[in-house]
Amino acid sequence: MYKSKEKIIGFLDNFDLDKIPVAVVLEAKRAVLDTLGCMIAGVDTPLGKGLHKLAYRFIDKKGVTVFGLKKKMTPFMAAMCNSYMANAHDADDGHRRSRLHAGGIIIPVALAVAQENNNTGKQFLEAIIIGFELAYRAGMVTTTWEAYHGSAMGSTFGAAASAGRLLGLTSEQIINAMGIAEMQAPNCMLMGWIKAKKIPMVKEGMGWSAASGIMSAYMAQSGITGTLTIFKSDEKICEIERLGHNFEISHHYFKPHPGCRWTHVPLQTLQALMVKHKINFEDIEKITIRTLSKAAHLDNPNPLTMEDAQYSIPFVIAATLVDGEFGPDQMTIEKLHDPQILAVAKKVNIETAPEFDKFFPELIKNEVQITNKKGICFSAQSQNVKGDENFPLKDGDIKNKFAWLSRKRLDKNQAKAIVDEIGSLQEKPSITKLINSFTNKMNKPGDKT
Repeated sequence: MYKSKEKIIGFLDNFDLDKIPVAVVLEAKRAVLDTLGCMIAGVDTPLGKGLHKLAYRFIDKKGVTVFGLKKKMTPFMAAMCNSYMANAHDADDGHRRSRLHAGGIIIPVALAVAQENNNTGKQFLEAIIIGFELAYRAGMVTTTWEAYHGSAMGSTFGAAASAGRLLGLTSEQIINAMGIAEMQAPNCMLMGWIKAKKIPMVKEGMGWSAASGIMSAYMAQSGITGTLTIFKSDEKICEIERLGHNFEISHHYFKPHPGCRWTHVPLQTLQALMVKHKINFEDIEKITIRTLSKAAHLDNPNPLTMEDAQYSIPFVIAATLVDGEFGPDQMTIEKLHDPQILAVAKKVNIETAPEFDKFFPELIKNEVQITNKKGICFSAQSQNVKGDENFPLKDGDIKNKFAWLSRKRLDKNQAKAIVDEIGSLQEKPSITKLINSFTNKMNKPGDKT
C-alpha cells in the first residue's frame, strides 16, 4: 500500500489548478455544465419529486441547496438528492475503462461542500478534477465486467477525496476518508436487475455513493480512521503511478441522448439509416438489432417506468422512429403509453452477436436491420458512439444539451447566463453565491418554500 499512498499524497500535495493542462480544466467545466443540466432535468421526474419529500426530513436553515427546493437541507442530503437527480434520465457522463458515471456523484458532492464552506471557483474545480482522477482509478480496480458494481462503488472514493479537499483536510486525512469510503461504498450488482428487466428508480445507487463519500470526509475530519487497501495489488492496472500526469478525465464521454449507453449505438445507427433511406415507421415490417451479449438483455418492448425505458432498446428505437428524435421529451410517462411507439417496439427483435463481444468495452459494435412491408431490407453496422473520446461532443453540443435538459426550468437567456458563468468558473470568488444565482433562476412559484 505504501507506494500507492505516497503517489496519492504527492498528487494531492502538489495539485494546483494553475499547473493543470488547460484542456483538462476545460473538460472539468464541460462536466460541470453537463451534470448541472442533468440535475435540473431530474427535478420534475417522479424520482425528483420523491427525493424532495424525503429531503424535508433533513431541513437545515444554514444548509445547502437541493435543486427544486427553496428550503436548505443538510449537505449530506443535498449531495444525495442532487446526485440521484443527475442520473434520473441516465444522460450523465461516463468513462469506459472504469465503467463509472462519476460526474453525477462527484459534482453534486463538491457543490454541497463548496456551498457549505463558501469555497472559491478555483477550489471547486480542483476538487472536481481530484475526485474524477481518483474515482476512475478506483473504478478500474473495484469493477470488472464479471463483477460489475456499477458507478457507485468506485465513485465513492473520488467523492470522499473531493469533499475532503474542499473541507481543507490534509492529504493524510483524505487518504483516511478514502479508507473509510472503502468500507461504506455501495455495492450494486446491476446486471441482476438488468436481466430481471425491472429497473429500480435508484439504479446504480449513485445518490448513496455521494452520501457515503461526503460522510466519509466528515468522519475523517472528526478524527475517525480508515484503511485504504484497494490499490495495493493493482497499481499497474489503474495507472496510479501516472496520477497527475495522465488525466483520465480527458478520456471520459458525454451522452447526446438519455438512456443506457448500450442503447445509443443502435439508436445512432438507426438515425443514419433514417436519413439515408427516408424510413417511415408506418412502412416497417420488422427491425432486428444485433448487439453484444450484455446489451442483448435490454430487450423489454413494454417498459412500465422511465427507468425501464432507459434500459430498453425496443423502446428507444421505436420512440426515435415515431418522433424522429430521442431526448427528454421521449423519456416521459406519457410516451410509455403511446400506442404508436408500443406497436413499433413489438416489431424490434434483439439478437446476440457473440463476435461483437471481443471488441467490448473499447467499442460497442452493433448492426441494425430494417425490413419494410415490401420486403426491402436496409442495414448498417456501427461501432462509434457520438460523445466517446474518438467521436467527442463539441462545446456547442454540450451547451445545446444543457439548453434542452434545462428548458422546463430555464428560458434561453437564463440558460446562456449559466453557461457563461461556468466558462469563468475558476474566477468566481464564491460557489455559494453562484449556486444561489442558479437556483433563483430555475425555481418556480410552485416549488416548496
